[in-house]
Amino acid sequence: MNMVEVKKSLDKLFAATPRQGAVRNIVFWYDDDGAFESKIDTLGLDNAKTVTLRDDNQLAVKLLIEREDTQNNLLVYSPMPRPADRDNWLADTIRYSKLFSTDEASLILINYKMDVQLRTVAREYKAFFHNNDRVRRFDNYGFTDWTEDKFDIAVLSALCKVNVPNFDACIRTILNEVIGGESGTLDAISKFGSMSRLWMLIKRNYGYSFEEESFERLAVLLLVTHFAHRLAPSLPKAWDEYNARNTSCFVLVDGFMKDASDENNYKEVCDFVADKLDLAAYIANRSIADIIECDTFPQLDEAIIARIRGNFTSGAGEYDEYKKMLNGRRNRRWFGDYEKEYESLYYACELFSLAQKTPDFAAANTKVLWKKYRDEYYRFDYFYRKFTTAYDALLQPDDWRELAAQVEAAYTNGFLSELSVKWCELLDDNKDENGVIPWAIPDCREQARFYSDRISSFVRKDERVVVIISDGLRYESAVEFTQILNREFKGESRLSEMLGVIPSYTALGMAALLPHKAIEIVSKDEIFIDGINSKGTANKERILKTVKAEAVAIFADKLMELSKQQLTETFNGIKLIYVYHNTIDARGDNALTEREVFDATKKAFGELVSLVRRLTSGISAINMFLTADHGYIYRRTPLSVSDKTPKNTDDNIASTRRYIMTKTPADLHGTQKFSMRYLGQNDITAVVPRGANVFPLQGGGANYVHGGSSLQEVMLPLIKFKSGKNYAKATARQKITLSLSSLSRKITSIITNLEFFQNEPVGDKLTPLRVKAFFADEAGNRISNETIIIADSTSREPAGRAYREKFTLRNAQYDKKQTYYLVLQDDDDMVKHEIVRVPYTIDLVFGVGIQF
Repeated sequence: MNMVEVKKSLDKLFAATPRQGAVRNIVFWYDDDGAFESKIDTLGLDNAKTVTLRDDNQLAVKLLIEREDTQNNLLVYSPMPRPADRDNWLADTIRYSKLFSTDEASLILINYKMDVQLRTVAREYKAFFHNNDRVRRFDNYGFTDWTEDKFDIAVLSALCKVNVPNFDACIRTILNEVIGGESGTLDAISKFGSMSRLWMLIKRNYGYSFEEESFERLAVLLLVTHFAHRLAPSLPKAWDEYNARNTSCFVLVDGFMKDASDENNYKEVCDFVADKLDLAAYIANRSIADIIECDTFPQLDEAIIARIRGNFTSGAGEYDEYKKMLNGRRNRRWFGDYEKEYESLYYACELFSLAQKTPDFAAANTKVLWKKYRDEYYRFDYFYRKFTTAYDALLQPDDWRELAAQVEAAYTNGFLSELSVKWCELLDDNKDENGVIPWAIPDCREQARFYSDRISSFVRKDERVVVIISDGLRYESAVEFTQILNREFKGESRLSEMLGVIPSYTALGMAALLPHKAIEIVSKDEIFIDGINSKGTANKERILKTVKAEAVAIFADKLMELSKQQLTETFNGIKLIYVYHNTIDARGDNALTEREVFDATKKAFGELVSLVRRLTSGISAINMFLTADHGYIYRRTPLSVSDKTPKNTDDNIASTRRYIMTKTPADLHGTQKFSMRYLGQNDITAVVPRGANVFPLQGGGANYVHGGSSLQEVMLPLIKFKSGKNYAKATARQKITLSLSSLSRKITSIITNLEFFQNEPVGDKLTPLRVKAFFADEAGNRISNETIIIADSTSREPAGRAYREKFTLRNAQYDKKQTYYLVLQDDDDMVKHEIVRVPYTIDLVFGVGIQF
């Protein structure tokens, strides 16, 4: 060590604040070999005098310090070893002074203002400080008020190259390498750190008690302890020695498994430990209830999914209990990895449960059954669509085919056929003497009156109005889409329904939505409105201009392609806008793609959201209506021969799989005849197969059909969306709020349950909230596991909006005079913002972990 370094280290000591009650710093330097004696006079300290201490001047130096110079900083240099206290005249003075040494350990203590009690630790880490990169990382941690634990963790963190000094992070790094067959970090710790001190911390912090110091054993101990924490029964005896019953193990694993950046590494550790435990054999003998709260291993999710799926296919009927189980898995670690599997189970469960609670579809008349479908029965179609969408996304569907077949049977035979039969029977009640049924439902708005009932008032007032027609958008899908609109936009969306035209097909449905006095059906695709052919957007625009000169009809995809300037130019001064969107029917009404109709529905939702956003932001559209030309029936199993009805061979206006339009209707077995007088077509009759049946037709698809009279085909959605700056402010959507309902702000147990309350039910203007909750100290260090609270209850009853969550604190020593915090963060936001930070006192009886 040269004199420049000596001077630098001594200047740091003298620059420090004197001890309490002192006015200066006194430093003793015993240079055992006198190596610096010849240079001491050239030292030139910035803020201290130097006096040399020898055998013959001890009394003089003592008098100098205590009588002659009591104000200046003093360096007392001795070119001899320090004598024993009984032989040292200055022993009492040394007790309130500082010691300096040129050995490496002493310089480390000086440079980092560490207490002399850490000299032994510093000696063990001398090699660590021989590398600038390691020292730079060590310095950047910014530790002060050094303790033995802080020193150990700072060195280990630097060697493990973690960004923030954290012992759990060091262990994770080591385990990742060990399980992966690497040893770089452990080699660095052996050379530049201390393996003995590392294992001392492991044993103290995690309760590791095996004689063999093995990181493989440590991995097993950590995951078994985490697993046991939530396992309903006790562990097998063979595993019990690996249960440390230490909450720090649980907190480490909880952080490890939920760190997305470490996902692959954690899976490797899981696979290693699961193999050592023969976890699969253990799980095979446990009930779902035993493991439903556990999420240590992804194999647990696989077992839960397989077990519930097997119970469903075996006819289990406790669907409400299974729904609770499946909902409870949403905030578990591996839910995202098995989301489609869980969704498949959940929507199958919902469908089976609804079927169980709906023994029949009894109704007094069409009006009653119409309302029941609108309010409740549409959910069969919704759950079937959601199940099929999730099922189609499964990577390994073979194990699911039996469940899919049961869902298909419950939907097709138990719902679709039964409902359509009942609907047809009620329609038959209105037959006239010729067996023809008038097309009307009491107190139900008709699609053909859409313009006059809903749009004409805006035209008369010269207010801009936008109509979006999504081809094939079913009512059940519109229920979901209305929720999406309310979530995505600051405005208000309200859903109602209309009775669609019969036959329920595109050309006629589109024509009925236009302004008209008279509709004339010339052929299947040629529908004339007041003498103008409605085929094509150009003709539709001509029809719109008959009621409003400032009118435009445009395809949605063309509108979305317009630049901002083109958008402004196209719609400048335009008051009546019809936008035509075709994603669902385009995919469904094609034999090659009809299986994708439910995926097309999801895609349509995204496109329609983008369309509404473009209209609101691009041309400041305020008043919008979203509707459809028709609905559809879709079932995954093809129609069988017995489902098919003989097809009329007369000269018909139109003949398709699902309907015949004719002026000479015949009595066909298995059909119903509907008068089209409601459209002014007194000489035309629509002939429709009963139920969900179709006419024979060569080629084409047979799973997706429309044109008939089923509720799925003719109950059309009508979404009224109102936007605008002022209106949006008044009706802005916001997330529900969550409160901590537990009254005490003192924690006395290392495992604590807290009560939370969702203050409002989720509704039209209040969206769900996903909260991440954990405990942290004043410095922001997490001291507990992290739990996810999904506040999405729609219950009006307070008991239905209560949540109970378990928090496990790290096994550490807590200061009851310090403040700790329960932190709630909005987990839905890209940047997790803090909702609230609740102060707590922690006063535990025991706590023996690492101290910071």
